[in-house]
Amino acid sequence: MWFVLTDVSDFATSRKMGLTWAPSLSKAKDLASTRAAQMDESNDFTFKAGRVDFSPVQTLTAGETPNFFPPRLARAGSVGDAHYSPLVRVTNRDDIVFNAPMIAFNVGPEKLSFCGGNPDYSVVTDSVANICPDNGTVDLKLRFGFADGKHLRYLSFDANSEESAVLEASTFAPAESDVLQSGATEIIYTIVNGRTGQNDPERQGLNSALSGEGPSLDILANFKEISAGYSPMWDVQLAEWTKEAIEKNQRKLITDGDDVTAKSETGLLVSPGGGPVRTIGNLVNCPVVGFTNE
Repeated sequence: MWFVLTDVSDFATSRKMGLTWAPSLSKAKDLASTRAAQMDESNDFTFKAGRVDFSPVQTLTAGETPNFFPPRLARAGSVGDAHYSPLVRVTNRDDIVFNAPMIAFNVGPEKLSFCGGNPDYSVVTDSVANICPDNGTVDLKLRFGFADGKHLRYLSFDANSEESAVLEASTFAPAESDVLQSGATEIIYTIVNGRTGQNDPERQGLNSALSGEGPSLDILANFKEISAGYSPMWDVQLAEWTKEAIEKNQRKLITDGDDVTAKSETGLLVSPGGGPVRTIGNLVNCPVVGFTNE
């Protein structure tokens, strides 16, 4: 089993191992989906359950123009079994919870050596750029979004919705759905029908992304820095501009979660199907890397 560690619920462990401290993950320690493991003195893990099949070919077929979302077909390139979740409770370390997403399974290092890039996506997750087992390193593709009005970079590993997994080039992990009920989540907003046009500075949303113009540029709510409230597990909430907002030219690039909330309260943005922007039951595992200038 090949996996990475990104976040941990215990502060001392985060300092010792160079991980992000995410104390809210402790709320997930008793969930059915959270896998159990033990760690030895060398920090090697032994898991009780959880497998991922990396052999499927990721497939995405956009919808008909101009509404490319929802896609007509979305098939994830990796699929977790009924026992797989990236969250792991270490039973012999005071039930510390790690974010430990799997990137390859049941394959030896000789078949994983893609130090120069061009990995075989039938054996690794689709977000891998290159992987070098002999060095114990992997380079992963960054995702692009916004938080607090600034450019945000993050990683994407797992989603409980196959559609979200395909859009994020991550693993479809339906078992992790119960994390949404734990209180161990942040909110991220995804605009459905923002402005389109590859060179439009106000471009944003799923219609634009599915037409090949670039990332959807989602907005992480209530996030200013990696602090005591941080969690890499995000509740995806879709926001759609109303016909009236579009006709009055009020549609623009949004970079702050408070702006989404305000526009939802005034009815400019709605949940698909109508009503205020709200949870739709989609969860993604997306650890923050940091802010950038662009």
